[in-house]
Amino acid sequence: MVEKIQITIDEHNKYCAQMDDLCDKSDFNGIVSLCQSLEKSTHSSAIIRMHIYYNIASGYSHVGARRDNTFDSVTSGLASLNFRKALAEAKAVERDQFNDIYTESELFAFADLKSRLQTNFANELDHQGRRLESLAIYNEPIRAGNVYAVLGKARCLYHLAESVYDDGHAFHLYRESAKHYQEALSRVEEFDPVHREAIRNDEFHNQFLSWFSIKEEQIGAEIPELENLPGSDFKTRKEKDYFAWCAEQRLFINELNSISIASVVDHDVLNLPGFTTRMNPLLTHSEELSFHGHFNEMKTDYCYARYLAYMGCSIPLFEEHFFNSTFEQVDTLDYQVDNLKAHHLKSCFRISYSIFDKVAFFLHRFFQLDATKNDHQIDFKKIWFKPGNQSLKAMFQNSDNSHFRALYFLSREIRQAGRDVPEDRDPSYWFDPDTERLFKIRNFIEHRSFKLVDGVCYRITESFPSSLGSVDEYKMELSEKTNELARMIKIKGSQHSDPDLDTRIRKLEERIEQLNNDLDEKARMSSYSLTVGIEEFERLTIKLLTLAKDALIYLSLGIHHEERKKASIGLTIPRYVPKK
Repeated sequence: MVEKIQITIDEHNKYCAQMDDLCDKSDFNGIVSLCQSLEKSTHSSAIIRMHIYYNIASGYSHVGARRDNTFDSVTSGLASLNFRKALAEAKAVERDQFNDIYTESELFAFADLKSRLQTNFANELDHQGRRLESLAIYNEPIRAGNVYAVLGKARCLYHLAESVYDDGHAFHLYRESAKHYQEALSRVEEFDPVHREAIRNDEFHNQFLSWFSIKEEQIGAEIPELENLPGSDFKTRKEKDYFAWCAEQRLFINELNSISIASVVDHDVLNLPGFTTRMNPLLTHSEELSFHGHFNEMKTDYCYARYLAYMGCSIPLFEEHFFNSTFEQVDTLDYQVDNLKAHHLKSCFRISYSIFDKVAFFLHRFFQLDATKNDHQIDFKKIWFKPGNQSLKAMFQNSDNSHFRALYFLSREIRQAGRDVPEDRDPSYWFDPDTERLFKIRNFIEHRSFKLVDGVCYRITESFPSSLGSVDEYKMELSEKTNELARMIKIKGSQHSDPDLDTRIRKLEERIEQLNNDLDEKARMSSYSLTVGIEEFERLTIKLLTLAKDALIYLSLGIHHEERKKASIGLTIPRYVPKK
């Protein structure tokens, strides 16, 4: 990893002004060159580091949207990477703000920067087709009064409405988009002069609002607001609480859950869309329904994982259960949580991770991306590329399918390979700082030893020093003893045999061997298990579950997009899909 250079505030301000100037001129090569220079820079203040990453991300985003707008744009990926790094620094600032490290003016500037950061990151995700994730990020800057976020969300909602295949869902999304466009246009004076002029000159805004106004007059009365539509009838309070939790967490396989948590959205409505296929008399009815069955299987797996997440989150931290009461539990003295809560969450994590490879296999077979004999080589990260290289398969080259593009960029954040790849060889490995954490957890859950602990108590016990010394003390002593041994061996070689010297050399060699053995055993045992606080694991599990839900929605909408492009040739006969 390249060692970073500390820069001054004046140098940072100069870089900021230079980036603004290059973006105004659309000097793409200059922007990329400046981004590469900034990647080598750092600062002691988390706010300045956040701003550095924000500048890098904004530069790459500018280039990605205007010059490198390809399906697999590396530039857009680098923008995502640095937006996420900036958000990680923002969390550091928020943790430190209660320690009186920052002045009031610095915190005010931080709040403004964070709002712009979230808005631009959401815009980048929208550009990548990842609209479900984008919509969730816009909400915080909108609450902070950021008018750019209002306009960005309006645009994102319009893109999503254009791509869904349920007319009723599309109307609700158009309605929400129109509300945000109307608000943004009513606050147009809050935009900077360049953007204000561009908004006023963009005919699309008024055309869309005019078109939707007519649609609202025609059918709006027949389609009430989502909050005014009746929801499900629940048999028990437990069922009602579960569905409410799913809606609040935005975990329904339903585009409308991205804009509402009303009870009417508590259905996993997205299925495999209609598609054309040739008639083959050799196929059994079951074989004809293979794709429908596989999509249904993935939805069922997801719904089960979602329920496990709900149960895991609902169970108290140390509540006992009879499932493992058949034997005496070992107390590993690190506040391990090994109850039903922990195992529900671990099972949810496993199932959620598996969905991505199933999505890849579905794409592989549905679009016949490779020979059936290569089924064993399919995984979510590799499905996009020709075997043996990093060039895109023909289907994805110059593709206009934003949902498959969303899946592609999602695959850069979900590690599937069975080997660690250094950062400098695979930059996409770090598109999300949580990526490495998720992959490492999965590897230990599946193949090694994985422990969940009470994070607070574990950190306290880990902070206690060993009574026999620390690893650093052992290493220091080993270095001293090794140097001393070298000196004695040199003395022995320059004089006649000295029994006392031989004894001292032997004792040094024994001590060095003991130190090496202790350090080797420490290295082996300290890496034996991966220990994670259950609070962090719960957050990561919900994040992974949400991405699995997004992947299923993108898959459904992506197939619909491809089917819409097909010309109607010859006679088509609708096929009945039986339901239980």
